Amino acid sequence: MIFKTLRRAGIAASVLALAACGGTGAVTVADEKQAGAETARQLEEQIGLYPGEFLTNYVDSVGRRLAAALGDTPYYFRFKIIDQAEPNAFATPGGYIFVSRGLMALINTEDELAGILAHEISHVTLRHHARQAQRGVLPAVLTMPGRAVGKVVGEDVGNMINSPLEAVGKTYMASYGRGQEIEADRTGMHLAARAGYDPASLAGALQTLEHTVSLMTGENSKSSFFDSHPQTPTRVAEIESEARQIQWQAGKPFASNQAALYKRLNGLTWGPNNPMQGVFAGQQFMQPDMNFSLVFPDGWQTLNTPVFVGAFEPGQKAFVLFGAASQPGPAKNLAEEFAAELRSEAGLEPTEMRAFDMGEWPAHLLRIEDASGVEPVSIYYVWVNLRSSTFQVVAMGADRYREELRETALSLRDMTVDEKKSIVAYRIRIATAEAGETVEDLSLRTGNEFSGEFTSVINGLPAGVELDADAPVKILSREPYLRLP
Repeated sequence: MIFKTLRRAGIAASVLALAACGGTGAVTVADEKQAGAETARQLEEQIGLYPGEFLTNYVDSVGRRLAAALGDTPYYFRFKIIDQAEPNAFATPGGYIFVSRGLMALINTEDELAGILAHEISHVTLRHHARQAQRGVLPAVLTMPGRAVGKVVGEDVGNMINSPLEAVGKTYMASYGRGQEIEADRTGMHLAARAGYDPASLAGALQTLEHTVSLMTGENSKSSFFDSHPQTPTRVAEIESEARQIQWQAGKPFASNQAALYKRLNGLTWGPNNPMQGVFAGQQFMQPDMNFSLVFPDGWQTLNTPVFVGAFEPGQKAFVLFGAASQPGPAKNLAEEFAAELRSEAGLEPTEMRAFDMGEWPAHLLRIEDASGVEPVSIYYVWVNLRSSTFQVVAMGADRYREELRETALSLRDMTVDEKKSIVAYRIRIATAEAGETVEDLSLRTGNEFSGEFTSVINGLPAGVELDADAPVKILSREPYLRLP
């Protein structure tokens, strides 16, 4: 991994069982491909892919040029952008290369992008397998013995989210040693050079990243961002020294100049909330494209993934999840089928079961009280036919959370006009400088939401520099997400 993420979390994945010494052991390329495909699937479900096809095709084109420069290789590489705000890039075993939209916003030359991708490709070809410990995957409430909890609900929740609960929504973080990072730097630089890219550009990308993270977090990267990797100044010096020894000839870039590159970045979502995935305003979740709202209990940890949205009580004694039902159909039929399974598998009768209308949407509620475990548990299921789709709410927890669970399960509703108007998108836009303008002048004229210092950093500009006429500059625009009358 060339960059660590701001959040310290891992994905419980089907990572290869590697030898303790860090070698490949008996792991085959086929094993790597299988593990990489599974990890990639989880990443796409838990974080999601960024939908910008114009930009994704560009990243793929650069990546494929680099892969072609490898010559014969057993790996088939895939290059994707994930919908993640933090600047991040990583590879999974077998050849899946991911860069985040947060990182793409920092790119200022095609050579920098090539340097990053070449580094990640090198982790794959050098077989630098990330060691990732398997974590527990269920919150405490689902490990409490009980007929409904263990036999029915736990399996149903797993099917609903299609991934380990504890890891969902967290950021994949590979774990490479310092020696592996340095080796990937050097190997990647030579690969970039063979593909016609400046091998020294990786140093510029690292410096931009370090300065950006420092401004975003207010922390020195030496104590946080790169704490288990080579320190950036040392790493940059080594990259620059190595680059001076590499002979290379520039190839024809896919983006002919910086303006062409920036054109592909125009409109890129910035920040933690992408309205396409729905947004949180406090404990209220709003999905503007699907026009629904759901309110979770105060103080609970919320999660928003492409597969489901949910919240967990801090002690993991209760949770609420909302996502697509395991199968489509009328809410009443799904509730009756689940009740039959409950009787058959757990010997339990629903405490409450009724049809109701959730606004204009047909819905069916089923409540279960399971006192067969260590502590009584309350469980609410709500199936709802929301327009042409079928969704379900699963709310479960120790009985003392009954009211919070019920209120959340029944809080699903249409968004109001004011709520729709409150949804804004922050996007990277490209401004054109006027001769002699400073970044601060341009920011004032264009309504740039970035500070002058931050604008200079993400554009790779020296502080206080006067801009050339017609120079393209990345700025941040705050825009309404929906066009409303």
